Amino acid sequence: MRFSRPSLGATADVVGLALAALAAVSFLVGHGGWLLGLSCAIVPVGGLALVLSWRRGRAVLAGVAVLVVGLGAGGIGAAVARSAPAADPAADPAAKAVLRFNPQLDPVPYCQSFSGSGTVPDGHQLLIFDRGSDSEDPYYFHKQAERTDQGWVAPTLGIGVGPTAGKPDLGAGSRIDLFAQLVTEETARVLRDRTNFVIYPEDPRSQWLLRELPGRTADTLKLVRVAGAGACVPD
Repeated sequence: MRFSRPSLGATADVVGLALAALAAVSFLVGHGGWLLGLSCAIVPVGGLALVLSWRRGRAVLAGVAVLVVGLGAGGIGAAVARSAPAADPAADPAAKAVLRFNPQLDPVPYCQSFSGSGTVPDGHQLLIFDRGSDSEDPYYFHKQAERTDQGWVAPTLGIGVGPTAGKPDLGAGSRIDLFAQLVTEETARVLRDRTNFVIYPEDPRSQWLLRELPGRTADTLKLVRVAGAGACVPD
């Protein structure tokens, strides 16, 4: 019994349909390098099937071949994207920056400047906040630290409650934590420009309080207050 040899066009049709099925399977279950290999094979074979189907006037199968080529190309892109190395957070200069408060061994008066070591990376700023030690209260925002040749400094900070003429010991003995937060320049721009915010009702005694600290905590300094206003006036 003799079988007729299949025509070249019929062979191209079968190849195109088989490749379409393989491409679909590769997208559904493909994990690993074989997705790239299969996709690379699909693209030229699908292109050949397209040429053969087009010459035979088989528009439907030519469309299938076009879909096969597109799926193969998409599979190559997916495989390459999957194999691309993930970004290393440690490569970010901000992640590697080491910023520390200089030690403060003695209790501090109400107003004092606080300095620290380390270089604030480009595109970032160091913002200073405080709140009571072991407190769940919001954080008070002081100001942006200034870069110096030795590191950085946050000048003239008023820590805690300021003493008055009638109550010179006001705030003495209170324990307060000072936070140095490394943030992006965009975040710093929003927070440091206090004219960017409107407080209702308008009250000159209103304070800037944040429920959560922005950015990354570079360091924390634990302070104890003593009586006295200090040798400066807070900004």
